[in-house]
Parts: sequence; structure tokens; C-alpha cells
Amino acid sequence: MHPWERRLRDLAQLLTNCGETYFLPERFRQNTNQFLQTSRTVTFIIQKNKGTIPDYDAWYQSEVLQPWKDDVVMTWAKDARNVVEKEGDLEMHSTLRLAILYSYTSSEDMVLEVTRKELLGASMEKLVKRAIDELPPAIAAEAVLKIQRKWVANSLPDHELIYGLTYAYAQLHRVCSSLASHLGGKLDGSVPHPTTIDPLVTDAEMVRFMKLTKPGVGRLVAKRYAADPKYVAPAPLLQLKAELDAMPKPKGLADIVARQARMAQVTFDLHGCHIPMLAFFDKQWKQIDFMSTAFADQADKYLFWRRAADRAFYLKAYALLWTSESWLRNIRDAGHVPIEKMPLIGEHLQVVGADASGAEEAVVWHIRRPAAPVRPFLEVPAPDDLTGRLGRISFVEPVVAAMRLAHASRAR
Repeated sequence: MHPWERRLRDLAQLLTNCGETYFLPERFRQNTNQFLQTSRTVTFIIQKNKGTIPDYDAWYQSEVLQPWKDDVVMTWAKDARNVVEKEGDLEMHSTLRLAILYSYTSSEDMVLEVTRKELLGASMEKLVKRAIDELPPAIAAEAVLKIQRKWVANSLPDHELIYGLTYAYAQLHRVCSSLASHLGGKLDGSVPHPTTIDPLVTDAEMVRFMKLTKPGVGRLVAKRYAADPKYVAPAPLLQLKAELDAMPKPKGLADIVARQARMAQVTFDLHGCHIPMLAFFDKQWKQIDFMSTAFADQADKYLFWRRAADRAFYLKAYALLWTSESWLRNIRDAGHVPIEKMPLIGEHLQVVGADASGAEEAVVWHIRRPAAPVRPFLEVPAPDDLTGRLGRISFVEPVVAAMRLAHASRAR
């Protein structure tokens, strides 16, 4: 293990410590200060060992100096470390926050800022009743009450602090991974990937949810699954792999959507179905993350896409690719009845791409399900078939906003 990898592993532990002490203000302050001080030493150690790194100056310029030149969060992390070492603690404040979620975008939330005493003194029944009274019945049926502890540094007001720290760790992890590849190897396996210690996985934010139509408090969780080493791909997938390997490397959003559309088509033909899949890509169109999910209701979809936005931000994703089956509904009574009660008029398989520039690409098929024993099949919509088109792709909007923020051109 290289010395900078060992220090990065130490930093991962400090980030974990920050999450574990999120509701302990004094210890959270101590761990945050230590994280910021340690984070700077990762690149210091790399610089100290530059004599052992071939073509060091060009690599460091392209992988560290240039990407961080106008990076808001990395500039803050550097300045915050100087504040901690030379002036004392960061100025931070914490709040307890209640919000009613009933859409994909946080700008539409109903927000109530409260003190800890007020929050503990209010029963969940009262909070839910108030929310239900404020919302039309059709919307309340899909809404969620969110209770959240939030730390913010005064010098980084636009970012929740634990995600700012996770972003800094993810960028240092990227640098060390790049250096390992530059040296002809791989990053040591004992160094945690950012997604294994993100606030959703570790429950660092201590966010709790209650669906207004269901009793009980819950939380959103993410789990990692190792690939099955005994899996043997069937012949159609092996043929697909050979076909994709022969294609040129993707150079834009349309390319990755086209490749995924081909994969989705082969997968559906093979299995007669397709699970939801979300992938993130960097600015060079290299895949940097992948996940799946299972939605129980519309409220789950709101929560998932909000969390996907958080993940896209700290990974500094540039583009997303979403593949899923979806119901097509008659929205004539939208706003008056819950979505799940709107009449079904069809079923789609869709591949949707979007990037930080605001560009969108989509490929859609009708799913036809004949009576057994005929297998389900895909049908390309006719050019004049309005039901074969996607309208506003609202669920990707919070992720696009997060990617745009992560790629803001100038530090403020």
C-alpha cells in the first residue's frame, strides 16, 4: 500500500466518525476539524513522493490542479483546513427540520423549522394531521413527512456539511484511484469506496420519514451486493458484450443512451422484464456508479430521486442513465385522485439520459403482454403515436440540478 492510500483510508475512518457523532455536537465538531486537517495531507504525501511517480507534473496538473481550480467545495475544504489550523474551529450551526415531500423537487416542499424541544414535544400524530390538513387529499395520499438534523458550515452555506465532507473524500478517492492506474495498478482494496460510507448508507444524517397514509417511522436505506462469482452469462448476453465491445467509446449523451437501449432490448427479450437501473457517468462518459431499486409506491419514488441527487453531487457525476418499466396512465384527473388510481392505458420500457448541461435523450418501447404461452415483447411506437412519447421527465430534475451544482464553473 502506498503512503497516500494509507492516509486516504485514515480519512475514510474520520468520515465514518463524523457520521456516527452527527447528533453529538462537540464530538462532531472535533471529528470535522480532524477530517479537514487530514484531508489536505493526502495530496501533501503525494507531492512528497513525486520523485517516484513518472510524468508527475502532467498527471498532477490534469488530475488535481485543473479539476479543483474552480471547485467550490474543494476550495472550501482547503480554506477551512487553514481556518482550523490557524484560527480555531469552523463556524457551524445545526437545525432540526420538518418538511412535507409531495414531488421530486425540494423547492416545492412545505418546510417548518423547529427547535429540538419543539420537535420532541410534538406527537407524530399531530404533525401528520397538520400535513394532511394542508394538502389536497390526492396529494396527501402520496406525501411523506421528513424529519432531519442538519449541520451547515457558515463558510459553505449551500451544502449540508456531511455531504460536503463526503464530496471531498470522493474527490480524493478519485485522485488516488487515478494515481494507482497511472502507476499501472489498482487502488488498495482496503480503502473504502465513497458509496460505502455515504450518509445514506451510514445513516449519518439521521433522517426519518413517515408516509402520511401509513403509520410508523421509517428511513431510506441502501445496500451493496457483491457480484456472484459463479454467474455464467447466457449466450445472448455474451453476444451483446461482443457487439458493445466493438462499438467506439461513447462521446456524448446520445451514445450512452443508444448503447443502453440496445442492452435493455436484449435483456427484455431474454427475460420478459427489466428491473430499474440507474447509472452515473463522469464528464469523459465513463460509468462511475450503478444502482437498482424497488418502489412500493409513489412516495418511494420521490425519496429515491432526492437521494440519487445527493449521490450524484458528491460523486461529481456529469450524466445519468435510467432504465425501467413504467405504467402509462390517463392524467385527466391529476391533482384530484392519487397517481396509482389513475386509469392505466399502457406500459413502457424506457431508457432516459440526462446530463449537467440540461440535455435529455430517451428511447421508449411499448410493452405488449399477450396471453400465455406467448412471451411479452417490445414494440416500437409509431411516429404518430402520442402514447409512445415521453413528456416532461420530472423525476430526473433534482439529479440534473445536483450535477449542475457539482460542475459549477467558478468558485464563489
